[in-house]
Amino acid sequence: MNWRLVRAQLALYEVCDQIIARRRVSGSVGEQDLVGLLLAARDDTGRLSDAEIRDQVLIFLLAGHETTSTALTFTLDLLGRQPEVQRRVRAEVDEVLGDRTPTVRDVPALGLTTRVLKEAMRLYPSAPLIGRMAVADDELCGYRIPARSNLAVVPWVIHRHPGFWDEPGRFDPERFTPEREKARHHYAWLPFGGGPRGCIGQHFSMLESVVALAILVRDFEFTASPAEPRYTNHITLRPTSGLPSRVSPRR
Repeated sequence: MNWRLVRAQLALYEVCDQIIARRRVSGSVGEQDLVGLLLAARDDTGRLSDAEIRDQVLIFLLAGHETTSTALTFTLDLLGRQPEVQRRVRAEVDEVLGDRTPTVRDVPALGLTTRVLKEAMRLYPSAPLIGRMAVADDELCGYRIPARSNLAVVPWVIHRHPGFWDEPGRFDPERFTPEREKARHHYAWLPFGGGPRGCIGQHFSMLESVVALAILVRDFEFTASPAEPRYTNHITLRPTSGLPSRVSPRR
């Protein structure tokens, strides 16, 4: 048994259990945030167990950190290689925000910033491979899939499939205009997975990523190597040796 892994898992469980316990003691079950809503939720068997609530809180915590930082890393590298797109993003942010601190209410007005982030997540999805288990016998494209088979959904391949994307290797944020998104297959872009097992932190991650990207591009200029970055997959996509960039403060 890997005792380091067990200790790390227990430490994460403890953090989540403390968050849940504090909320129960405060008596604020049902508040309009994740923990409050989970504590107030009901299913066919009644309330969710503490273990079920903890699992959702843990996923949310993890989804809100490493995957978000990975998405921002590759986005800034792309902008560092695309100075004209970076200039346009900065102009949008300056116009929408000026010098004030952005909030989630500003995100709808940051259309180009959002499109840039989505296109970066298409090219470099934080979760390039998603595992699933078949719950029953099935058939897909002529292949028999026995129940309990382990399957892989691979956003990395789907995001670069020429059946969904023209010139899939090219960085083009305008792929994500509302009109083009609506015309595309619903699961052609799935950096957060999809369906009932999609990432619970998807909307939170997009909000915080757009806000963070807006602040970074407004306050700093990024210049990156023109070379395509090298990367590897350890559950999440990571650069193999960092992504060097020259970061210059604007003011």
